This record gives sequence, C-alpha cells and structure tokens, in this order.
Amino acid sequence: KFWVKGFKDVALYLIEEVSIELEAVTNAILGEVGLVGWSVKYALERETKSGTVQRGITVTMLPPLEKDRPSSIRWESWSGGEEQRLRIVGAVALSEVLLRHAGVQSSLEVFDEPAKYVSGAGVNDLCEYLKERARSQEKVIFLVDHLARESSLFAGTVTVKKTLQGSKIYQEA
Repeated sequence: KFWVKGFKDVALYLIEEVSIELEAVTNAILGEVGLVGWSVKYALERETKSGTVQRGITVTMLPPLEKDRPSSIRWESWSGGEEQRLRIVGAVALSEVLLRHAGVQSSLEVFDEPAKYVSGAGVNDLCEYLKERARSQEKVIFLVDHLARESSLFAGTVTVKKTLQGSKIYQEA
C-alpha cells in the first residue's frame, strides 16, 4: 500500500506540474472542434461531502454561459456526442503536452472511431479540425471508423471489406 500510494502521489505531482499547460492547450483546441466559448478546468484535489480533501483528477467543463445552465458542469453530465468530442480534445491536448515534455515530435496520428456518438455537424467539425491539424502541423492523420465517412476534407480513403476469400483493400485518392 505504501508503494502504491507513493507512485500515485508522484504521478499526481507530475500531472500538477503540467496541469496549467494542459488546461491552456485543451482550451485552445475546444473551439476548433466546434465547442466555441467552452472551457475546461482541471483540478487535482476536490472537497468531499464530508469536508475532507481527496486527491485525484477532476475535469469540469464550463459551457458558454446561458441563463438556464449552471456555470460549471461535471464531465459525466454531458451527452454521448459532447462527451466524445471532449475526450478527443483531452486526448489531443494531453498527447501534445506529454510529447513536448519528452522532446518528441510525431508526424503521424491515428484516431480510432472518434466520431462515435457525434452528430453530423459534430463529425463535420471534427473532420475540419483534423484536416487543419494535419495541414498546420504537417502530420499524416488517419481516421479509422466502422462507418463510411464521406468528406472532401480527406486526402484519400482506404476501405477494408471482409469477403469469403479474406479482406480486400480498396484505395481512393
């Protein structure tokens, strides 16, 4: 138990060290995926109902202010599509921060089913974001999905179809 707690505390300390940068990167990406006016707040400690302090990562989304919405809403309260876009933003931001701190540059990214639960407009925003990300950062980005996604934003499409003779690969430029 001593070592488990110790490693958890070290991990939380390291996360605390980069949490400000992570929050800034996350907030910069939100508008690029269609969540204009939203922001995120990462906290490493929270007060429990009993008044004690619990260490861990808490993610709170701050939507654009509207008169009938509270000023902050816990991550778990969002719809499937909103939550999926928020997951993508969080993963991209965390990846950027960790790679930067490790001194690593990657020219390849793979997104596995990023459009799951996302509306048609959300998928368009996501594809536009990935296109711009690939262009501005000179990356090759693969979007892997079980549904056929039609978009003029893609540089090309590779389709894999299972047949009785095995899988067939079709490439469109």
